Formats: sequence, C-alpha cells, structure tokens
Amino acid sequence: MSRTTIQAERILPYAPADLCRLVGDVRAYPEFIPWLQRLRVIREEKRDEGGWEGLAEAIVGWKAITEKFSTNVRCEPAKGEVDVALVSGPFHALENRWRFEPHEGGAKVRFWISYQFKNPVLNAVVAANKDKVAGRIMAAFEREAQKRLGQKPHH
Repeated sequence: MSRTTIQAERILPYAPADLCRLVGDVRAYPEFIPWLQRLRVIREEKRDEGGWEGLAEAIVGWKAITEKFSTNVRCEPAKGEVDVALVSGPFHALENRWRFEPHEGGAKVRFWISYQFKNPVLNAVVAANKDKVAGRIMAAFEREAQKRLGQKPHH
C-alpha cells in the first residue's frame, strides 16, 4: 500500500495571517469539519501572533468506522504556516501542511495532506474518494472563513 496525497489551492479574499489563525484553531474543527467528531488539545505552548505548538487528539468517523489519533500541531501566522504530523493512531503515516501567502486577491492558500491508513479497506475507500475529500475540506474552511472573517469585500 502506498500513501495517498491530496493537494488543493485557492485564492481567498482574506489576510494570510487571519486564515492561518483560523486553520490553527483546531479546537473549532468539530463545529465545521463533517467527519470530525471530537478534538481536544492535550498540550499547548503559545507562540507569537496567535500561533501555538502542541499536541491534539481527534476522533473521526465515517459511517460505522470510528478512529482516534494524535498529532503534533504547529501554527505560525507570522510565517503563514500550519503543520500537522502523526503521533499515534490508525495511520502508518500522516502529514498535513497549510501555507498562506499574500496575493493581490487576498491570500493564496495551499493545502497538502499525505496519509496511509493501517486498515487496507479504509485506505482504499478514502483513496478512491480523495478528490471529494479535498473539496469538502477546502469548502468547510472557506465557509468558516466567511462566517468568521466576513463576506468577500466588494471593490
């Protein structure tokens, strides 16, 4: 089995640091990420400009399958970076990166995730639906950005 990699890119009409803080606010994920049932931050060290680094534990579910995993999270709004790396859980591998760069339309957002589940059936199901998964993740964050940061500014 190999890793599945999902990438998505969008231009959003918000400041890169604001979007970075939104993505770094992992405690709010269960409110807007469809398959995330619970998330708690176990350890947290504050950083500059609303950033932080620490350990988070999540419970995700698809139909009858529920899995728990832990990740290290690093959020640095000043750099426009959020990185997530596997600590433990149902994956052989899990890495996730968000990058936020200034753009004339607001911010260029790049999302990248690479993973491999230990369960081959789960791996195959998620791999077969990877494009749908990427779209749902980006759409969830775009809706949350509109809710928190306001509608697209008019010129």
